Amino acid sequence: MAALARSTEACGLWLRSGQGNGEGGARPSGRMEAKEPQYSEISILTHAEAVESLSELLLSLGAKGIAEERRPLQVRITAYLLADETAEQPVGAVRERLSALEKEGLRIGPGTISVRPVAAQSWGELWKEQFEIQHIAPGLVIAPSWEDYQPQGGECVVVLESGAAFGTGSHATTRLCLRGLVEYIRPGDRVADVGCGTGILAISAALLGAHEVVATDNDPAVVPVARQNIKRNAVTEQVQVIEADLLPSSCGEFDLVVCNIVAEQAIRLAGDLRAILSRGGRFICSGFQAGAVPMVEDALVRGGLRMVATTGEEGWAACVAIRPGIRS
Repeated sequence: MAALARSTEACGLWLRSGQGNGEGGARPSGRMEAKEPQYSEISILTHAEAVESLSELLLSLGAKGIAEERRPLQVRITAYLLADETAEQPVGAVRERLSALEKEGLRIGPGTISVRPVAAQSWGELWKEQFEIQHIAPGLVIAPSWEDYQPQGGECVVVLESGAAFGTGSHATTRLCLRGLVEYIRPGDRVADVGCGTGILAISAALLGAHEVVATDNDPAVVPVARQNIKRNAVTEQVQVIEADLLPSSCGEFDLVVCNIVAEQAIRLAGDLRAILSRGGRFICSGFQAGAVPMVEDALVRGGLRMVATTGEEGWAACVAIRPGIRS
């Protein structure tokens, strides 16, 4: 969840890599070799109700990546921070957050915290081990760049390198958005992807028939990653990436807007959607747990949209709404 707060990518596992494995390589002889950065892995065993708050906290503390593994009645969150950033501060902050959540009446589960050092090379390989080929919906496949996947029967294949960005398709919220695109996109649509991360939703929209896609993210670290993925998928003529907060009004009107961001950001965006969406335009949003659906739906209705559907997976939810009217 970069600076624009996104949901934690979970399910079997969610990954958001920060610095990747770009360190190392041959260096000129006779020069002092730069010391490879060392990471610390902080792991928290907790309850699903505490996941979103803890993940946002860890990212605010400088986490370079987060993995979320669901178990029966428990969730293990694993975050990676540069070793010089860790020390006692993150552990203390996590303990304080767990205590605050418990006082608010949320379940925190075991609440156990462990920390261990992780070498830079191990850090880079971790993401490759967890990012696998995924068949998201009929006709749509997400594949990591290091896998040689051959499309079957007219499949649209999105090839990704996660780099510094959020969004590999391994989390329920990303899958919910992707399935929404498969169902609601129309050939020739003008689409916006708000909080684009790796560009997974923007690229998918282009491959599924969008004429033009505007992808925004307010984290400068992820914009180059999205552009690289867009180039890798040969959709540079259709997809434009801009560094921006949510969706500036200067971007014009869209037939479909999709976003995978936390509920608070979706609610903030809801007030502008009637001006952003064309008549009959569709809005697909996820990034929040099922308990937040009533708040999101209320904001969308108050913003002048009509609810079409609410879907869910593994405790996470997606809302689909439409701007009333007939597209001219």
